[in-house]
Amino acid sequence: MAQVTGRAYIKVNGKELRTLDGASFNPGGINREAMKGGGQIHGFKEDDVEPTMKCKVVHTKDTSLKELADITDATVIFETDTGKRFVMLEAWTSEPPELDANGGSIDLSMAAIAYDED
Repeated sequence: MAQVTGRAYIKVNGKELRTLDGASFNPGGINREAMKGGGQIHGFKEDDVEPTMKCKVVHTKDTSLKELADITDATVIFETDTGKRFVMLEAWTSEPPELDANGGSIDLSMAAIAYDED
Protein backbone atom coordinates (compact mmCIF):
# COMPACT_ATOMS: atom_id res chain seq x y z
CA MET A 1 0.00 0.00 0.00
CA ALA A 2 1.29 3.46 -0.88
CA GLN A 3 1.88 6.04 1.83
CA VAL A 4 -0.07 9.28 1.41
CA THR A 5 1.56 12.63 2.17
CA GLY A 6 0.60 13.85 5.62
CA ARG A 7 3.45 16.13 6.70
CA ALA A 8 6.03 18.45 5.24
CA TYR A 9 9.44 19.57 6.46
CA ILE A 10 10.65 22.95 5.24
CA LYS A 11 14.23 24.20 5.13
CA VAL A 12 15.36 27.69 4.13
CA ASN A 13 19.06 27.86 3.19
CA GLY A 14 19.65 24.62 5.11
CA LYS A 15 17.88 25.68 8.32
CA GLU A 16 14.73 23.72 9.15
CA LEU A 17 11.75 25.85 10.11
CA ARG A 18 9.58 24.80 13.06
CA THR A 19 6.26 24.53 11.23
CA LEU A 20 2.75 23.44 12.10
CA ASP A 21 0.71 20.96 10.05
CA GLY A 22 -0.95 22.25 6.90
CA ALA A 23 1.94 23.57 4.77
CA SER A 24 1.29 23.75 1.03
CA PHE A 25 3.36 23.90 -2.15
CA ASN A 26 2.18 25.09 -5.57
CA PRO A 27 4.56 24.33 -8.46
CA GLY A 28 3.26 27.25 -10.52
CA GLY A 29 2.95 26.98 -14.26
CA ILE A 30 0.31 28.58 -16.45
CA ASN A 31 -2.99 30.28 -15.54
CA ARG A 32 -5.54 30.44 -18.33
CA GLU A 33 -8.17 33.17 -18.31
CA ALA A 34 -11.20 33.22 -20.59
CA MET A 35 -11.40 36.18 -22.99
CA LYS A 36 -15.03 37.35 -23.23
CA GLY A 37 -16.93 40.06 -25.00
CA GLY A 38 -20.07 40.70 -26.98
CA GLY A 39 -21.83 37.78 -25.33
CA GLN A 40 -19.19 35.30 -26.52
CA ILE A 41 -16.17 33.43 -25.28
CA HIS A 42 -13.36 34.18 -27.75
CA GLY A 43 -10.69 31.96 -26.27
CA PHE A 44 -8.18 32.31 -23.48
CA LYS A 45 -4.96 34.07 -22.59
CA GLU A 46 -2.11 32.59 -20.59
CA ASP A 47 -0.11 34.10 -17.72
CA ASP A 48 2.95 32.62 -16.04
CA VAL A 49 2.59 31.71 -12.36
CA GLU A 50 5.58 31.40 -10.01
CA PRO A 51 6.06 28.44 -7.64
CA THR A 52 4.79 29.24 -4.13
CA MET A 53 4.87 27.78 -0.64
CA LYS A 54 2.78 28.62 2.44
CA CYS A 55 3.27 27.46 5.99
CA LYS A 56 2.74 28.38 9.62
CA VAL A 57 5.98 28.83 11.59
CA VAL A 58 5.88 28.31 15.35
CA HIS A 59 6.58 31.61 17.15
CA THR A 60 8.98 31.53 20.10
CA LYS A 61 11.20 34.16 21.71
CA ASP A 62 13.94 33.08 19.27
CA THR A 63 11.82 33.63 16.13
CA SER A 64 12.55 36.84 14.21
CA LEU A 65 9.77 38.32 12.08
CA LYS A 66 12.36 40.59 10.47
CA GLU A 67 14.56 37.66 9.42
CA LEU A 68 11.58 35.87 7.89
CA ALA A 69 10.46 39.05 6.09
CA ASP A 70 13.94 39.71 4.71
CA ILE A 71 14.43 36.32 2.99
CA THR A 72 15.53 36.75 -0.63
CA ASP A 73 17.54 34.62 -3.08
CA ALA A 74 17.02 31.54 -0.88
CA THR A 75 16.97 27.83 -1.54
CA VAL A 76 13.80 26.39 0.03
CA ILE A 77 13.32 22.65 0.38
CA PHE A 78 9.76 21.39 0.86
CA GLU A 79 10.10 17.69 1.72
CA THR A 80 7.12 15.44 2.38
CA ASP A 81 6.99 12.47 4.73
CA THR A 82 6.71 10.27 1.63
CA GLY A 83 10.21 11.38 0.58
CA LYS A 84 9.15 13.68 -2.27
CA ARG A 85 11.22 16.89 -2.38
CA PHE A 86 10.47 20.20 -4.06
CA VAL A 87 13.42 22.62 -4.17
CA MET A 88 12.48 26.26 -4.73
CA LEU A 89 15.28 28.25 -6.42
CA GLU A 90 16.01 31.95 -5.80
CA ALA A 91 13.04 32.12 -3.41
CA TRP A 92 11.82 35.15 -1.48
CA THR A 93 9.23 36.02 1.17
CA SER A 94 6.29 37.21 -0.90
CA GLU A 95 4.13 38.79 1.84
CA PRO A 96 4.98 40.31 5.21
CA PRO A 97 4.90 37.48 7.79
CA GLU A 98 1.82 37.76 10.00
CA LEU A 99 2.01 36.86 13.71
CA ASP A 100 -1.05 35.23 15.26
CA ALA A 101 -0.48 35.88 18.96
CA ASN A 102 -3.47 33.74 19.93
CA GLY A 103 -2.27 30.72 17.94
CA GLY A 104 1.46 31.21 18.52
CA SER A 105 2.27 31.02 14.84
CA ILE A 106 3.44 33.11 11.89
CA ASP A 107 1.91 32.84 8.42
CA LEU A 108 4.81 32.63 5.97
CA SER A 109 4.35 32.87 2.19
CA MET A 110 7.22 32.43 -0.25
CA ALA A 111 7.64 32.48 -4.03
CA ALA A 112 10.50 31.50 -6.34
CA ILE A 113 11.93 31.86 -9.82
CA ALA A 114 11.71 28.10 -10.45
CA TYR A 115 11.73 24.72 -8.70
CA ASP A 116 13.15 21.23 -9.07
CA GLU A 117 11.43 18.01 -8.03
CA ASP A 118 13.00 14.77 -6.90
